[in-house]
Amino acid sequence: MTWLGRSLSLRVRVALAAALAAAIVVALLAAVTSVVLANNDEAQLDRRLDSIVEASMYPEELQDPGHGVLNTGRSRSTGQVVFQRGFQLPPLPPGTATVTVNGVDYRVRTVTVEQGGGILVSVGIRADSILLSRARIPLYGFIGALAVLVAASLGWMLAGPAIRPLLRLTEQTRRLGKGSDQMDPVHGAREAEDLSEAMVAMLHRLAEAQLATTNSLQAAQDFAANAAHELRTPLTAMRADLDTLRIHDLPAEERAEVVGDLARAQRRVEAIITALGQLASGQLARNEDREQIDVAEMLDRVARENVRSGAVEIIVEADEAGTVWGWPAGLRLAVDNLVRNAVTHGEASRIVLRAHRQEPWLFITVDDNGRGLPAEEHRKVLGRFARGSTATAGGSGLGLALVAQQAALHGGGIELSDGPLGGLRAVLAVSTAPEPVALTRQQP
Repeated sequence: MTWLGRSLSLRVRVALAAALAAAIVVALLAAVTSVVLANNDEAQLDRRLDSIVEASMYPEELQDPGHGVLNTGRSRSTGQVVFQRGFQLPPLPPGTATVTVNGVDYRVRTVTVEQGGGILVSVGIRADSILLSRARIPLYGFIGALAVLVAASLGWMLAGPAIRPLLRLTEQTRRLGKGSDQMDPVHGAREAEDLSEAMVAMLHRLAEAQLATTNSLQAAQDFAANAAHELRTPLTAMRADLDTLRIHDLPAEERAEVVGDLARAQRRVEAIITALGQLASGQLARNEDREQIDVAEMLDRVARENVRSGAVEIIVEADEAGTVWGWPAGLRLAVDNLVRNAVTHGEASRIVLRAHRQEPWLFITVDDNGRGLPAEEHRKVLGRFARGSTATAGGSGLGLALVAQQAALHGGGIELSDGPLGGLRAVLAVSTAPEPVALTRQQP
């Protein structure tokens, strides 16, 4: 519904609806009342006529034409008027009828009186006491129109408080993007509350989508920047080795050494790209992807895979570790990197994986008998592209950074120290709550 090219406001619609409802009610009441009152009044008039005719209830009205009673007697045989009181009634057969005399409607009862050769006596009374007489129709119409106007006015006034929550919601919506990105809940009408909740939920989804997009862009930028920085050196070395092979006719021994350098550089490039991709994936972790992780099963799998890849003994002690909520691939990557770090850079031959709960935390401890790490480097090596002084050549410098990232994603942290087996001890703390929480206590 529009008016001059614009949709009508809700307030106007409520007023029009109230007016229409009032008009329908008035029309129905008028129709029903018309039928009921007309039948009732006609019955009353007929009973009054009977009383007057019998001169039992209202005898004085037969003597006084001013009371609106007409009385006309005619000869049954000749039709001549024998007597009359008031205006003369027209000739009528026996029975009841409504006639007009001098512009006034009368309800007339005609009876036969057996005297003087038979006389037809007609007695009439005014019919304008009927509520729905034609004379009163304008009055009824005026009252009905007045009722509709009153209903429309009341609808207009009462619609104001009713639509106030919608007006507040509209005002808040207009302010979005103009210095305010928040929408306060609206109260006062169920429909407005439902709409407010839906819009708040939509804004939350948009904010989450925007955050995800920002994280994706940041991850891509970090990946590109780190890759450009870290790959420059190995790629330059590979290009120099390739130029050497192309330009010089080297002896077999020197040629094999250059090819070996190329293979090591290629492995380093591959390791850097893989680690950077894993870091970017960690930045894009979503809460809805979290699921329950069986800690003992995960540690067993890490142990089996690393035992097959090298001459190392791995012992798992996690019978009562239970389950935690998290990202299975990410948590497994963190533990796997700790084990591989011990084997590759610590040259450990024995590793013990332990897991125990101390609510609200789960602690995963990795002890090895390797060559360890100086205490002053325990924090430094957790940064990106940071390598310990005891690390072997060819690493990406991102393994422990990935562990720190996954620990933070799981609401915990990572701490390195000297281990009881003579090598390094790494303690990974993970929150056991359904949602990640910040680590607020020191790991044992």
